[in-house]
Amino acid sequence: LGGLLDDNHKLCQELTVSCKELDDLVAAARSAGAVGAKMSGTGRGGLMLALTPGKELQDKVAAALSAAGAQHVWKTTIG
Repeated sequence: LGGLLDDNHKLCQELTVSCKELDDLVAAARSAGAVGAKMSGTGRGGLMLALTPGKELQDKVAAALSAAGAQHVWKTTIG
């Protein structure tokens, strides 16, 4: 699933529906260890999501996103 998120974000970049701010946040999430990340919604500064299995990784990625300038960071658990 992580690879599919990454592939989809690359396609969004090619379609020019992403933006530098989202690209920077996606890169920050990946650098912090996210399994995958992509923009969501209509892009152009909207929101992004990151796949982060486990609370420790989730907290690490959330901190990296905040440090990278994310205005809000929401965390949730599936399952």
